[in-house]
Amino acid sequence: MTWLTEAVAFLVTFTYCSYFEWFIHRHLMHVKRPFPFHEAFKGHTLVHHQLYHWNGKFEVRGPGRPPHITLRWYAFPIMIGLHLPFFALFQWLTHWPTFWGATLGCVVYFSGYEYTHYLMHVPRGHYVERFRWFKFIKEHHRLHHKYMLRNLNVFIPLADVCFGTLVTSEGWRSKQAKRERTLTKRRAEPERRKVPAQAEP
Repeated sequence: MTWLTEAVAFLVTFTYCSYFEWFIHRHLMHVKRPFPFHEAFKGHTLVHHQLYHWNGKFEVRGPGRPPHITLRWYAFPIMIGLHLPFFALFQWLTHWPTFWGATLGCVVYFSGYEYTHYLMHVPRGHYVERFRWFKFIKEHHRLHHKYMLRNLNVFIPLADVCFGTLVTSEGWRSKQAKRERTLTKRRAEPERRKVPAQAEP
């Protein structure tokens, strides 16, 4: 029973972290807030997005560690630490062993966020970079650098799908592509009206 409840807690928390990431990214990193949250906006919108553009400067190659890609050193411990009292309270109230599974879910998600985000901007030839999934989320994040209030998830874009902020380069969910198709269709309509009908023999 213990391993089952811990496994469920891991899956639930891992899924929840997609929404947590979306909320922090949308409402702290892309909205100017007063102290103590002002540094999140400054470091992300004013610095990170200006250094790494979507059209050519998205990647950094070469030796060394480029600046302003990973989160501040204290961000990861704070995000984990904020959740621990709630995990402990839930286990205490329900008497279900869920604390360590929930904690591991947070750690795995945020570690995946940092690792994949770094490789998106600084390709290192790691094995994970070969997967189609990684190529998808890399392009997903590159489009975020073009449309800053779209594709707010970096690691797992579940919340983007649910909140309607997902934009893809393929076009089936891309609002830009839909607008372009609509404009093309509207331009073609007058041309079709100008074509005279051919007389029947």
